[in-house]
Amino acid sequence: MKTQAKQIIIIGLGKFGMSAAKALTKYDCEVMAIDESSNLVDEVASYVTHAAKVNAMDKEALLDLGIKNFDTAIIGIGDDLEASIMIALTLKELEVPYIIAKSRDDMHTRLLTMIGVDRVVQPEQEMAVRMVNSLMHKHLIEKLEFSKDYSIVEMKAHSSWVGKKLSELALRAKHHINVICIKKEPEDVTVFPTADYEIEANDNIMMIAPNKELDKMGYLS
Repeated sequence: MKTQAKQIIIIGLGKFGMSAAKALTKYDCEVMAIDESSNLVDEVASYVTHAAKVNAMDKEALLDLGIKNFDTAIIGIGDDLEASIMIALTLKELEVPYIIAKSRDDMHTRLLTMIGVDRVVQPEQEMAVRMVNSLMHKHLIEKLEFSKDYSIVEMKAHSSWVGKKLSELALRAKHHINVICIKKEPEDVTVFPTADYEIEANDNIMMIAPNKELDKMGYLS
């Protein structure tokens, strides 16, 4: 039986909200996008299921949209602190299951967290961290902090690994690193490779690892 598509509402169509709307087109979900700007609503209309000119600080307007039917709300308003906080409070009051909100700074993040927002995103800060990671660690493609102690990373195969089997590298025994998958091309992915998998030069390796081990290894830079 086919499961019901996830229903997501995006509130605020600045760069963050618009980018989220366009990114969601790749997934099987129903997306409502709202903003007070008619121009932005018109621009996003071809990317989402529904688009509407709505003042998200109006609780009754959100109820008219069927806000209680949405699984997830993404608040893309970061510059207007009052609007961001008020909308988050309203969404919590209306019991939207999962709320993501853009934040402009640490204080904004603390306030949103105190309200009970499930995930707070500081785009500029996150982009800066990703830029520094890629600058300082030449083999690193992507790093996602899984917790304060662990990260999921994707990295290019280091030259010292090429031609060796995973059993020879003994990443789990030596560094508590678990290889999740190895990708040669987008369509050529080996999930949970066996110990006898031999690393090749064009392999991209995705793994979950303790942050202290990654720092110690310097991402094999």
